[in-house]
Amino acid sequence: MKTVKKPSKNDDKIIFANESTPDETKKENLNKKFKLLIVDDEKEIHIMTKLVLADYIYNGATLKFISAFSGEEAKKIIIDNPDAACILLDVVMETKSAGLEIAKFIREDQKNDKLRIILRTGQPGKAPEKDIILNYDINDYKEKTELTTQKLFTTVTTALRSYIHLLEIDKKNNEIAAKNIRLNEEIARRIVAESNLTKYNRSLEKMIDSKSARLKAAITELQIKEKELQEANRLANVGDLSSVALSQLDISGENLKGNLDIINKYRTDMTVLLEKYDTLQNIISSRSGSDSANEIPTKTHEVMDDIDRFKEDIDLKEILAKYPGIIEDSIKGIEHISRAMTDIKLFASINEESKEKTDINNLLKSVSSKLQLQYNSKIDLQTNFGNIPTANITKASIKKAFYEIIKNAFEAAQSHGIVAISTLYKEPEITIHISDIGCGIAPKNLQKIFNPYFTKNKKDAKGLGLTFTKSVLMDNNGTIDVNSTYNEGTNVSVRLIVKKVQDKVGV
Repeated sequence: MKTVKKPSKNDDKIIFANESTPDETKKENLNKKFKLLIVDDEKEIHIMTKLVLADYIYNGATLKFISAFSGEEAKKIIIDNPDAACILLDVVMETKSAGLEIAKFIREDQKNDKLRIILRTGQPGKAPEKDIILNYDINDYKEKTELTTQKLFTTVTTALRSYIHLLEIDKKNNEIAAKNIRLNEEIARRIVAESNLTKYNRSLEKMIDSKSARLKAAITELQIKEKELQEANRLANVGDLSSVALSQLDISGENLKGNLDIINKYRTDMTVLLEKYDTLQNIISSRSGSDSANEIPTKTHEVMDDIDRFKEDIDLKEILAKYPGIIEDSIKGIEHISRAMTDIKLFASINEESKEKTDINNLLKSVSSKLQLQYNSKIDLQTNFGNIPTANITKASIKKAFYEIIKNAFEAAQSHGIVAISTLYKEPEITIHISDIGCGIAPKNLQKIFNPYFTKNKKDAKGLGLTFTKSVLMDNNGTIDVNSTYNEGTNVSVRLIVKKVQDKVGV
């Protein structure tokens, strides 16, 4: 800061040049004015203050003087000018403590902590400096008698410097607060983004796990279907081969039986012949020691000797004893072949039957009623037939298939069990549940129940019922699943795909 004019001995007024500031700051503050409030009940003080500071410039800005001559007037201009930089405040005005009340009003009522308060008093005894400084939030305390031009300049400059510093601090605080708000908002956005990302990752992981599980299940199901298809193809091939050769096998069987009948006739003839030869031999033998022995030609003796040797060679007694048993075993073998041919015809007929629209509920009622009459009436038959559509199926084969399933349920329920049958439809399939509370199936046998000729403790059973059932269901685009707990019961689930939804059939 440079002094451009030195005061004379008779005049303590001084004028100061602008403080050295950057050009940008000067341009920015060129039209700026600091509001200086003069509060005093003496007009001369107002005039003197304005005269002394008329050409005052600080930091490129001049002063704007606002005067008030009483405490109430001061409060009004303070309210109207919240951006005032400095106040020169007289302590004693209309009351001994009017200035102190205004200082308190500024800090407590208006919450203005930037306005620099400079107390001026002409009666220091009524307002001791020590008490004022300790009890009031003021920035400076001056006696009017000591406040020369130089000291007034210094006091105002110090106050303005403090005011500017507070503004800068407040500006920086506001900038920091704004940055903190933006930072908090950014942190909040990142937290939300991270939370959403975590949720998305979890959702993605669940989706991947779900899709992986479904894919794994689909692969497993595909493998099962492939095995079933291979088995179906094998059975189809056997059925095709059987259907082509059935007539020839029938002819061969009949021919074989006819040949065995002829053999049996030959056996009878040979037996009679041998018996006659044996009788002749006995007659001849009985006469060989008699007087008429010479009457038997020599050739007869030779033939008889030959017959004896032949009978001894072929062991005729053993042949006569075993031959009927051999013929009987051959007949049983033919009967076994005939039954096998019947079984082949049964499986071959699956592909030959035409499909027709069928009410499955009525079909199940017919089969279950027939079996309930056939088995012990103490078995409790429970039914729950749902509202299902008709199905285009091979009716006769499906009926026999359900007969085999329900028959097994009645046999498992024994004399006091429960057999339950229910149907339901959920597009695109009909589900039939056939359950029993009975003996159940041992775990070691559960995997064998669809194998041909597998049976367990069933007299005169062929073991083809479930094999036939599975083949029929596969031919009708259906599946069968069996779950069982040994000594508790069995549940059979049959599913038939209904390709085109038709009118549903009620109970």
